[in-house]
Amino acid sequence: MPEGAARAYLRDLPEAELHLLDGGHWLLETNLSEVVALTRDFLSRLK
Repeated sequence: MPEGAARAYLRDLPEAELHLLDGGHWLLETNLSEVVALTRDFLSRLK
């Protein structure tokens, strides 16, 4: 989604996290390690 649209969520959900990655349509192919780290961090805080 475009950055502006992603930032719009923060107006409605100010406690949300927003991570903007330059990965395009193939995010996991280009930024896998960063996505994994962010996902693991998020999931570790749910326990």
